[in-house]
This record gives sequence, C-alpha cells and structure tokens, in this order.
Amino acid sequence: MGILSSIKAAFVSMWSGVRHFFRPRLTLKYPDQKLDLQGPGYQFDAKAGVGRPGFKGRHLLLEDKCTGCQLCAIACDGIAVAIEMQELDLKRPHNKKDIWPAVDYGRCVPPATPIITIDGVKPMSEISVGDRVLTHTGKFQRVTQLFTRSYTGKLYTFRTLGNFESLTTTEDHPILTYGEGGVSWEFANKIEKRTYLTQPILVGETASELVEFNYELHPQGGGSFTTEVVSLRVTPQLMRLIGYYLAEGTSDRYRVSFDINKKEDALREDIVACTVSVFGAEVSLKPDPDSQGLKLCIDSVRVASFFSQFGHHCDSKQLPWSMVMLPLESIKEIVKGVYLGDGHHLNKYYSYKTKMHSNYFTTRTTSNALALQLRLMLGRLGIVSSISTQRQKGRKQRYSVTVHSPYVERMAEILCVSAKNNEVSHGHVRLREGMLVSPVVQITTEDVQDYVVQNIEVEEDNSYIAAGIAVHNCVFCGLCVDACPFDALVMTNEYELASYDRASLKYTPEMLFVPPGPTGKYKVKIDPERGIAKHG
Repeated sequence: MGILSSIKAAFVSMWSGVRHFFRPRLTLKYPDQKLDLQGPGYQFDAKAGVGRPGFKGRHLLLEDKCTGCQLCAIACDGIAVAIEMQELDLKRPHNKKDIWPAVDYGRCVPPATPIITIDGVKPMSEISVGDRVLTHTGKFQRVTQLFTRSYTGKLYTFRTLGNFESLTTTEDHPILTYGEGGVSWEFANKIEKRTYLTQPILVGETASELVEFNYELHPQGGGSFTTEVVSLRVTPQLMRLIGYYLAEGTSDRYRVSFDINKKEDALREDIVACTVSVFGAEVSLKPDPDSQGLKLCIDSVRVASFFSQFGHHCDSKQLPWSMVMLPLESIKEIVKGVYLGDGHHLNKYYSYKTKMHSNYFTTRTTSNALALQLRLMLGRLGIVSSISTQRQKGRKQRYSVTVHSPYVERMAEILCVSAKNNEVSHGHVRLREGMLVSPVVQITTEDVQDYVVQNIEVEEDNSYIAAGIAVHNCVFCGLCVDACPFDALVMTNEYELASYDRASLKYTPEMLFVPPGPTGKYKVKIDPERGIAKHG
C-alpha cells in the first residue's frame, strides 16, 4: 500500500502540474502588462452560477479539494495579506493538517485620515478616482477604486516618534513595519509599542528647468485684472529665495516682504542679491524703530504674483508638490533658505548633567503641510528629521522640524556652516531600506458602532500613505487562486463586500466552503443578502 500510495501521490502531483501548464496565468507582469477586467483573467459563468478565477471578487473554497498546503496564504503574504490559515476539527483524509484558509475583507481608515497626493495632502473623504497618491515605494500611483462602508468593531490609533499625526485604522488593516527581518506587513491588532512603522523616501524627480506662474496684469484704462503665464529659470538663487520666503515672507497682490532681524547682515545681503539676480527688482529696507526687526519690501505685482503660489501667510505656506520632486541640487537650496531664514543650530552642554549635550538643527512653522514637505525633502537628501508640535496660548500651533545626530554634519554641509555630530546619536528615528522608520510610542483603541470608514484601490503598488505611515490598500489580486495546485479556491464576480459590522467581513473557512452536489460536481449560487456561497 505504501508503494501504491506514493505512485498515486506522484501521479496526482504530475497531473496537477500538466493541467496548470496549459492554462493562461492569472498574474500580470507589471508594469508591462495592465489589468483588464474584461479579459480572460476575469470571468463568470452565469449559466452555471460559478465564479471562475479572476482578479476581483469574493473567494469560494471547494472543501473536498483543499489539502491545507498553505500556498494561497503564502502567495497572499506581502500582497494583500488577507488570507490566514485556521484550524478546524473536520478530520478530512485529504487535509491531514486540518487547516483551511480564511479571508478578511474589512480594512479601512476614517474619512478624515490625511492622504498624501501629488496635488497636496487631502482627507480620505476627498480622494477621487484618478488622483495620484504616494505609495510605500516612494512613487505616486493612480487611484482606481473608492470604497465606503459602515464599521462596527475596534479602531486602533498609533502615535509614532517624530510624526505629528496619529494613524487610525480598523483592527486588521495591514501596516508596513520594520524589524530585524526587514520590512513586512502587519495587522493593526498585532502591532505593539516600539514596533517601527515606515514612511517612504520619495523617488524620481521633476526634471524641469522652468518654474511657471500666473502673472496678474493691471487693467489698462479700467476693467478687470488679466493674467498671463510667465516662466522663470530654475537657479540656485531662485530656489534659495523661495526658501527664504517660506521661512520669513508674506505677500499680497502688490508686494512681498521679508521680516528678519537687523543683525542678520548676511541674510539681508543674500535676499537682496537673489531678488536683483532673479527679478531685477529693487528691495527697500524698513527698520522697525521699536524693535530689532527689519522689513525687506519688494513693491512689484509680478514678484507678488510669483510668491503667492507658496501661500500668503505663515500657516498657509507650502510648495506645489511637483517642486518637492525637483532635482536634489534645487532641494538643497530650498532647504538652505528655510533653515537660514528661520532655523537655528543649538550646540549646548549642560553642566548639571555630565552627559547631556543638545546638538541639533531645527526650524519652526505654523503650516503642517510645509513641515511634512520639509521632512520629505530632507529624506530625499539622506537626512532623517522629526516633527514635533507645540501649542502656544493665544497663538497658532507650531511645528518644529528637527535634525539630530548622526545627521547634523550632513545638514551643516548643506547649510555651509560648521557643526559636528554628537558622540551619542539619536537613533530612534532611522533611515532603513529606503524608508524613514519610527517606533510606536502610544497605542489607543476604541470600540465603534456603525462608524463610516473608507478605503481606496491603488494601481501597481497596492498601498498609500495615511497620516504619514505606509498602509496597504488590500486589493484582491487572484494570486491565491493561481497558486492553488488543486483548484480549491475560486472567485466570484462581486467587486466588493460591504457589511454593517466588522465580524461579517471576516470570512471563516466554513463561510467560504462550497460542498459538492449529489453527482460530485459543483454548482454555486450566491446568497444576495449575505454574499455567502450556497450549493444549488
């Protein structure tokens, strides 16, 4: 019997391989091949009521074919992270381990969650199909689907060191973490304090030699204002002047001003020289007789029109997001202008604490968008920074973007100043495998009832950045169907599952099972109220 069993097992394995050899594969070779929902990878036999393997839809599990080999869960790991094996006491001879796949469909974030797009930071509720969102690879990819549902269950909120925003997700939403084995996707309810969460470094750049802006023209002899598009050549002087404006500038329709200290001679001279070089405009100096303040004014509608695209006042300051992707030499000049304009370097030893040494660069802003852009630009330069918040009584909330050792020397090199790293580095926020990684310092949970949550589908990378953290978009790709050697998994033509409670979106093996009919063949129908497969 032992020899016969071995021969039978070998024959079954060979036959499975031969059958799959002649079938078209369900996987795609990105980016050369694109998803075609109407093509051979997505079919449904309406006459038989059977969902054939495809890229979308709810899974069906053919109970008498599943051997518990776990290949479906292995294929899903690192892609959708939606399948886990569960143990059942069924005692089937073809499944000796007695383990079966379960599928989780319910992972989302609250509508107010900030999402980084190529057009700026938007709440999840304002994301549209076609928007390009930042993914865990550091690229901007297109949104292809939007999902909204009501959720009953547990919400997890994570606060990480160096991030000014907290991330809130449903309990089984995959989040990209970093550990000894590198980066991996982990469920929210499996993450603990000191787990490192990730934010990508932006890749690619905008190779443009010109910066365009709308120039407002005064009406001639009455009438309304008109505009024309004007271009400026990208130069170190222009980039540095933009940095100065982000740090110290204000503007209205007619003029631009920079507010600095009377003693900042080098800063004053550089602002004047850059203005003359780029715009050919005159800068007037207006000292404040009651303080150490000095206002540098440029009375020019053309100059004011240019700087208005960066925000008129401190809390509205930010770059157009395409400029965050400028070549590194331009990014260096912008960062230099920001830190020389409104930043400082603290290098101080405390005598009462023999080992206490404060050594860091920091700049402050009341614009959370600008703080995030500075962190992303510094990351492109290979510099790790942290963002902290300070609430001031009677004033706007302030964001501090700080660079500690071991990145102080790199920062000093960009700013053309002298500074050395500490003997002891602040290594809790790190640069690892092309990611900024920071540890979880606080986890809170909340039970919610009928709470509206949302999710998006993103092409190719299947992820997006929510509240500054890389999370998965949970796309169901069909790799599990392709990986199963016994055709135990199939998928229906349903696009999405929705439910009013969390538990209903976690499908156990019993809920996925499709028993064979009396003749041993399968005929599948779907319960429209619950979406569960039934024997017809």
